[in-house]
Amino acid sequence: MNCLDVQERIVDLLLGEVDPQEKAIILDHLARCPLCAEDYQFLSECISVCSCPDIEEADETYWENFLISVHERIVSAKTKSPFPYRIVIPIAASAIGILGVLYFLFKFGNKEVARRVDTETQNDLYQEVYELTPEEQKEFIKMVNEKYFGE
Repeated sequence: MNCLDVQERIVDLLLGEVDPQEKAIILDHLARCPLCAEDYQFLSECISVCSCPDIEEADETYWENFLISVHERIVSAKTKSPFPYRIVIPIAASAIGILGVLYFLFKFGNKEVARRVDTETQNDLYQEVYELTPEEQKEFIKMVNEKYFGE
C-alpha cells in the first residue's frame, strides 16, 4: 500500500471498520512511514477527544415523572399571577388621563373669568378719574407724578 491509500483508510482503522488482513498491512506501513504514523497519531487523538463517554440512559419511569413535573411547573406558572397588570394599568392610565383633562378644563376656565373681572375693574378705575372735577383731576395727577416720577 502506498501513502495515499493508507491515509484514506486511517479513519476506518481508528473506527474499527477494516478487516484484520488490511489492518495488518496498514499497521506495517505506519511502522515504516513517519508521515503516515504522524497522521495516524493526530487523528487518533482527535477522535479520542471528540468521542463521548458512554451515556447512561434513564428508565421509562424517569421520563414519565419528568413529563409530569414539567406539566406541573407549567400549570403552577400560569396560575401564579401576583398582580393583574392587564386590567389595572389601563384603568389607572384612563383615570389619570381623565383627571388631567378635568384639571386643565377647570384651571383655564377660572383664568378667563378672572381676566374678564380684572379688565372690568381697570375700566372702572379710569372711569373714577374722569368723574372727578377738573381741580380734583389736577390734584390727582400731581400726586401721581410726585409719587412715581419725583416731580
